[in-house]
Amino acid sequence: MLATLAEALAVVSRRVTLRLGFSWLLPDPWAQQVVSHFEESTGASVDLTRTDDPLQALRRRTVDIALIRGDVDVPGGARSVRLYDEPRIAVCSERCDLVRLGHLDWSDVQHWPLVVNTVSGTTGPWSWPVDQRPAQIIETSNYDEWLETVAANRGIGIVPEVAQRRTQHSSLRFVPLTDAPPSPVSLVYLPDVQRTLIRRFLDTALRTKTE
Repeated sequence: MLATLAEALAVVSRRVTLRLGFSWLLPDPWAQQVVSHFEESTGASVDLTRTDDPLQALRRRTVDIALIRGDVDVPGGARSVRLYDEPRIAVCSERCDLVRLGHLDWSDVQHWPLVVNTVSGTTGPWSWPVDQRPAQIIETSNYDEWLETVAANRGIGIVPEVAQRRTQHSSLRFVPLTDAPPSPVSLVYLPDVQRTLIRRFLDTALRTKTE
């Protein structure tokens, strides 16, 4: 209780920062609303930290809380709060045959080479049963590599729909994806770090998702 009180007093007496780690494209307008409401209600600030592996940054304590997409194993001792689900969409090169088809079913992804971001991607061979996984997997290690590999027509990609609204690339085409399971969005944190601020941030995040 004393530690919580001391932390709350510190927020009032000086400008305290909460470090939010993310790998690519914060959800909109959710992220902007949460940051604004949190800063207004607490007097603290949010430092937005882009990193290829937010969970690793959390383990190293270079961020206080991490926004994670997809089903992932959280580090030991960490806690996870699921916020909501994002729909998925297919993306391919303008030169890919998928453009002419106009849509893709989740069960047919196995017939296409699939480009996967192995560090922070939401869709990979793990997303299907063993007998339904794509035969050819092209691995990348971050969002930019994944994007350019798809644009180079090395394979197709599967990504949350936010990428269609936020990604401007003349060589890419987005294709509707039917029967795909949604991609979860979660906040992961260590319970012994910035307890008061993180609790306030989580309260704001959960409240904002339903507004």
